[in-house]
Amino acid sequence: MLADFGSEQSFARATDRVREHYGFEINASAVRKVTLACAGRAAGLQEQEAGREYRALPPGCGPTLIVEADGSMVCTVEAGPRKGPRPRQYEEIRLAAAQAQGSVQTTYAVSFQSVEDLGRRWGHAAKAAGRRQESPIHSVGDGAGWIVRQVEEIFGSRADFLCDFFHVKDYLRAAAPSCRTRAPDQWRRTQQRRLKAGALAKVIAELESRLEADELAPEEAPIRAAHRYLNNRRDQLDYAGALARELPIGSGLIESAHKHVLQARLKLPGCAWLKQNAADLAQLRVFRSNGRWPQLWN
Repeated sequence: MLADFGSEQSFARATDRVREHYGFEINASAVRKVTLACAGRAAGLQEQEAGREYRALPPGCGPTLIVEADGSMVCTVEAGPRKGPRPRQYEEIRLAAAQAQGSVQTTYAVSFQSVEDLGRRWGHAAKAAGRRQESPIHSVGDGAGWIVRQVEEIFGSRADFLCDFFHVKDYLRAAAPSCRTRAPDQWRRTQQRRLKAGALAKVIAELESRLEADELAPEEAPIRAAHRYLNNRRDQLDYAGALARELPIGSGLIESAHKHVLQARLKLPGCAWLKQNAADLAQLRVFRSNGRWPQLWN
């Protein structure tokens, strides 16, 4: 009960929930102690799993798996006296998700460690989501190098990678006023339609014909930035193919997950964490989101 409330809301608010539901008082320190103890157990169970082999897969194909990953910043503090100010810093915690096409069930993995550690956990999440030896893998992301590398490492030749369409839209939106002064939105929508129709070459040619002078600083050359981003990722922009297979072209799966799996608890106003506590509580949140909560009590 205490871990249930403490994993969902601040420890202080959890005490209010206990009083509202059960009619007795308990201090926030007790809720914190119980919640973090449960979080440590969940983290330990998932650490054991992460050390196992995730490439031993059932034979066959099965549904296409949608896999996404991204990072989010969490405010942390060093251990020390609780009275007085302590320096705060923001560190990246990485979340990954795997979902079978057409399913409403998503399996998550999280890591405050290396991208390789997240990758191993991502492999297990995909396996739990139904990955088989010949399952097609569809990944969507913002094009960050670490995500692309982990998709290649964990999913190999079975995977394709698609740059998040809404991230590409941001580049086109920034370039639009310089490309079409009088009707920038119309120009942007035209390029978006071309991308969705598979006419990437036309979009790149359009940008190339309007490139700024080389001597302009990068912040003054949005067309050059858009051209470079698209031209360097030609093999990651097959939106027409994804739409034809009824697969997502945006990374909404992982963006939503960051909000309801991690940020809803770890990014409360004024909240700062010891890194180990944040890491353990993140594992508890993922453990629960994956439907494994009863395992803590068995």
